[in-house]
Amino acid sequence: MDVQIVRLEERLKSIEAMLAAIAEEQKSAAEGRRRGYEAQERAEREMIGINFRLGAVEKNVEAIRPTTVELERVRDRVVFAGSLGRVLWGFGKALISAAAGAAAAYYTLTGKPPP
Repeated sequence: MDVQIVRLEERLKSIEAMLAAIAEEQKSAAEGRRRGYEAQERAEREMIGINFRLGAVEKNVEAIRPTTVELERVRDRVVFAGSLGRVLWGFGKALISAAAGAAAAYYTLTGKPPP
């Protein structure tokens, strides 16, 4: 009978140890879930902040859109004016070259400087 009582006590101690281990694992799991929920809440708050800031940026971009469009128009005008200026400069150089050539031809043919 003593042997049975000893074995029974050993089994009870083993069961108590298992229960203690299970309880510890449950505490650990609960702590892990709590940390997970806290991290999820932090991420959610951060995403809300980012969405708010992104909305503000979108509003600012929409607010400056007319200025951007006007800037693009002015840039296109400047590009066109630059191209037109190059063409007119080339035409002016050709005109001066032609006038100089005509004056040289007049001087060569007549021997007198042009009037």
